[in-house]
Parts: sequence; structure tokens; C-alpha cells
Amino acid sequence: MGDDELLAREMTRYVDGLMRPDEEREFLRKTESDAALRAELAAQKKLKEVTDGMKLAQLPDAIWDGYWRGIYHRIERGTGWIFLSVGLILLISFGAYHMCADFLLNPGQPLIARIGVGIGALGIIILLVSLGRERYFARQHERYETEVER
Repeated sequence: MGDDELLAREMTRYVDGLMRPDEEREFLRKTESDAALRAELAAQKKLKEVTDGMKLAQLPDAIWDGYWRGIYHRIERGTGWIFLSVGLILLISFGAYHMCADFLLNPGQPLIARIGVGIGALGIIILLVSLGRERYFARQHERYETEVER
């Protein structure tokens, strides 16, 4: 790595505030004797100020409303939730089955008890997946979507 690359890395670390105090003092000592380096440092600081102040522009609500009115987007999201729910149900059911396999496959247990436990466990799994989806949905929507005027 050349001196220029090393100096550029040091400058980036200084501007980002990632240097230890002793490293900072050494770097500032280097800048005192080099006017070009001081000018580059000032430009880097200015660039950092500008980029720190930047924010991603938010689309207006009217554009998002139009986006979500489209049939493709609603079908896409609904289909995704269906596949996610079915996948989670299958995976959790598989895990629950293996946890309860000794009971469910034991011919010494009454058949009605094994069927009841299996169906009850499946119902709990479906309800847990549904509850998870509901909590996710609630978290995505603000409680107070519009400002209250006083």
C-alpha cells in the first residue's frame, strides 16, 4: 500500500471519527506542514457534512396509494404471506411431531387421544402463525396515522 493510499485511509478514519486520540494528534501534525493535505481534509469534512445531512426522499402518499391499488401488488403480497404461513406451519408441525412422536406413535395410547393431541397441536401452531402475522401487521401501521389538530 502506497503512502497516498495510507494517507487517504487515515483521512477517512479522521473525518469519520474512528481514530484514537494519539492517532488523531499524529495525523493533525502531518496536516500542519502540508497545505495540500489541509485543503483535502477541509474538502473531506465538507463532503462528510453534506452526506450526513442527506436523506432519502419520501414518496407522496398519493403515489403509494396508487401502487397498492394495483392488483399485481396485492396478489403478490397475499401470495407471499400464504406461502410463508404454510411453510411455517409445516416446519413447526414437523418439529412438534418429532417432539411428540413417542406419544403419537405409541400403540399403547388410545387412538382418540393421539388424534386429539395431534389436531390440537396443529391448531395451536396455526394460531401462533396467525398471531405472529397479526402482530407484524400491527407493527407496520402506526397507531396514529394522521395528525390530530388541536
